[in-house]
Amino acid sequence: MGGMPVLFVHGVAVREEGDLGWEDLHRATQGVDWPGVQRLLREHVAPTLNPDAPDAVHVERVYWGDLGAHFTQGGQFRAAREREVAPEPDPLALDGDALGEALERRLRAAHPVAEWPGVIRVAWGVARDARVRALLADLPPAERWGLLDAAAQARLPGRTRRLEPHLPPGLMRARRRNVKRAMREVRRPLEAFVPLFMGDVLAYLNGRGTPEAPGAIPQRVLAGLRAAHAARTHPHEPLVVLTHSMGGQLIFDALHAFLPADPDGAGVRVDFWCACASQVGAFHELGFTLGGPTPDPHAGGRLGYFWNVWAYTDLLSFRAQGIAPGAHDTAFPLSGLVRSDHLAYLQQPDFYRTLAAKVAVHAGPREPSDTPLESGA
Repeated sequence: MGGMPVLFVHGVAVREEGDLGWEDLHRATQGVDWPGVQRLLREHVAPTLNPDAPDAVHVERVYWGDLGAHFTQGGQFRAAREREVAPEPDPLALDGDALGEALERRLRAAHPVAEWPGVIRVAWGVARDARVRALLADLPPAERWGLLDAAAQARLPGRTRRLEPHLPPGLMRARRRNVKRAMREVRRPLEAFVPLFMGDVLAYLNGRGTPEAPGAIPQRVLAGLRAAHAARTHPHEPLVVLTHSMGGQLIFDALHAFLPADPDGAGVRVDFWCACASQVGAFHELGFTLGGPTPDPHAGGRLGYFWNVWAYTDLLSFRAQGIAPGAHDTAFPLSGLVRSDHLAYLQQPDFYRTLAAKVAVHAGPREPSDTPLESGA
């Protein structure tokens, strides 16, 4: 026994240092720690595959983050965030439209939302009033915003001017500014992570191509599967695949659509596939997977046991049993931290020990003379 290949396929919003988006994603989630995943696979799964020489087990990954989405304008949300906290400019430095936007924003912050329609009309009326602009020119810069506020207040309907006594304009503005400041810190990592998360999903779906002409990401996955297959030193050595999140959809499509059409993929078989933090069931039920609505559970002999791992506290994971053909579900207990549980499987030694046990009973190494295990057992 030799290579006993194990292949890992990551999900969306994963970048290597130096790739576009790495800094934002690393700040938001720390990303997938591939050296840590590789170490835990070697520590817990490799000895199951090759007890005599676990170091000989071939443990590799398919990295496709560089083929995912990227900000075509460098992430303009950063510049917008900086504009929000920048000091207000001198009103006379703004043209009519810019002054209207600034004054509207200033007045909205000082009034309840029910009064915004009237506030908007007044703000733009003041901003476009040449007489007001002439008065501004006669005042020192420090007093100009005060004049604009007073001019707007004078034009507001009486009901709108009568703010609640405990919420004068200055206090309301300060309160909303404090809420914005607090929520800005909450949104900061999400503003980078969520667009790339959704962008990677769309990049795959829009660019995966067809089985006869696979796109760049499916080509990368096919190359990884062929390399793992080639690492077997004996045809009866099992090939184990671990996917995380969107990586599951990539492997599902590869097994059911791309691999059958790959002229170089003859003989490639995944004996055990674990899809953790999986959305395979959701994508299949929505009709986003390839291979048709009722594909062969064993992908024409290319798939053995399919273990789908999800968690109640991982809101991005889904059941697959009874939905995606051949799937066997396990709800894995995690820490209960909703923000981090989507990645937590890959950091838990207990997950890898459980994976090793599942591999042992469903795809453990066997001699050619052994009776093969039922792939759907």
